[in-house]
Amino acid sequence: MKKSNFVLIGIALVVITALVTYFAMKPEKKLPVPVEKAIEKKLSTIVWKAQSSYPAGLPQLYAPAEHFAKIVKQLTDGQLIVKMNPGGSIVPSKQVFDAVSAGTLDMGCTWAGWWIGKFPASVLFGNSFPNGLQMQEMLSWIYNGGGLELWNEMYKGHDIVVLPPYGMLGSENFCWSRKPINSLDDFKGLKFRTVGIWGKCLERLGARVVSLAGGEVYPSLERGVIDAAEFATPAIDRKLAFQEICKYLKVPGIHEPCAPLETLVNEKSWKKLPDNLKEKVKVALQYSCFNAINLAMKQDAEAMNFFLKYPGLNVSKLTPEMIDEIVKIGDEELDKYAKEDVFFAKVLKSQRDFRKLVEPYANLVRLPYPYAK
Repeated sequence: MKKSNFVLIGIALVVITALVTYFAMKPEKKLPVPVEKAIEKKLSTIVWKAQSSYPAGLPQLYAPAEHFAKIVKQLTDGQLIVKMNPGGSIVPSKQVFDAVSAGTLDMGCTWAGWWIGKFPASVLFGNSFPNGLQMQEMLSWIYNGGGLELWNEMYKGHDIVVLPPYGMLGSENFCWSRKPINSLDDFKGLKFRTVGIWGKCLERLGARVVSLAGGEVYPSLERGVIDAAEFATPAIDRKLAFQEICKYLKVPGIHEPCAPLETLVNEKSWKKLPDNLKEKVKVALQYSCFNAINLAMKQDAEAMNFFLKYPGLNVSKLTPEMIDEIVKIGDEELDKYAKEDVFFAKVLKSQRDFRKLVEPYANLVRLPYPYAK
């Protein structure tokens, strides 16, 4: 090898050694502090403490809340973890609103109708009154008719943000009964378990309204403490086994055509979320509600088919005359509440105006349900 080559190799080794030494000794260049904090904030995990008002394993009520928690974790790549707990595990089921307001819970999955004592208009968002909005109407009103904005207005000052429903129940069963109900006269003296405005309507029909927690309905029917009760949808009622102790099932649920399930978030917890996570929470809620509605259609159909074939159970429909009178009484009760509460009147008008908008179209294009072959 030529001498010049040795010289070149030597020079190269010296240069490489110098560069390695330089970079090894050079202090690490740090990112600006605001950038470091932004990255740390983005990658940190946020954990929300959440509770439902309903027990674990209950279809259509607790299941959608569980589903939401799963989906939001996936959508946020684990940046937001919602630890969902069944009713009663942290606070009593009917104290979810207060717990979210106080910050004891970051999130509550519940039903607005429970808060009628504090907020009379909450029953309108729970849709628990005769001839309320049907499912598609209700969702459209919430999303596009100002419903969600009014929902948040109702709770203003209570440190709560109302997000879109995490689920939606379809039409409830009208009632389970130990005695036949063939006319409105049969309500006279009937000990009937229900709540809210619907209870006021039944009292006008002569019923003796009894308020019972969900877990007390079955034993009260079994022991004859009450004669009749309404609770929920076919799938939920099947899970609670009312068919075992009642001879009569009446449909349709004119008193609650559908029920949006309420999503409450503590205002401080919501404000702490980055905007991108807020949007993903809303998307997860929409997907959970969509999934719940589609699943419920199948579940309720299967449950009703089960009831129709159940030995000794008589399933029958309310007559058109009965429905007309119930709707009339319901409208009168709603008007009474509206005269006493300005915000109730505001929400009721919004819902009625929305119905006036969509009903003519719906009546023109709605097809009669095809007969199964």
